[in-house]
Amino acid sequence: MENMKRNEAPKASQLVMVLITGIAILFLLTGCGESTPIEGLVISNEPYESSAEIGNAEQPTELSVSDTVYGSVSFIESPKGMKYQAKWLLDGKEIKIDEKTMETDKRGELVFPLEAQKLAAGTLKLQILYKDEVLAEKEVLVK
Repeated sequence: MENMKRNEAPKASQLVMVLITGIAILFLLTGCGESTPIEGLVISNEPYESSAEIGNAEQPTELSVSDTVYGSVSFIESPKGMKYQAKWLLDGKEIKIDEKTMETDKRGELVFPLEAQKLAAGTLKLQILYKDEVLAEKEVLVK
């Protein structure tokens, strides 16, 4: 009888350790993958209006100060009616905020223009936000 109790104790502690390890792994796996509805983002002197165009476009390293700039964004898993903001910054200073609403369900694209009159030489940054949370950002040099 005494041997039986000794054998049960290690088995119970092993089971508890396996459960704790399993729960810890589950927390790590669910916490590691930050989820974002943005599939692609390109800043360019031309607008891209499909996810294929956005996905295949090469991000220019510099843009012309005399042309309108477009932030083309491809979304996945974004319900119709969701509102997103584009915050344009030039050398860290905010120059424009634009808000657009998804007109399609699940997948879709939004294009945020920045007029040439608002541009100057420097580092241009585009942040895509949802309720003040930055979902994606990209920088490009403007000359």
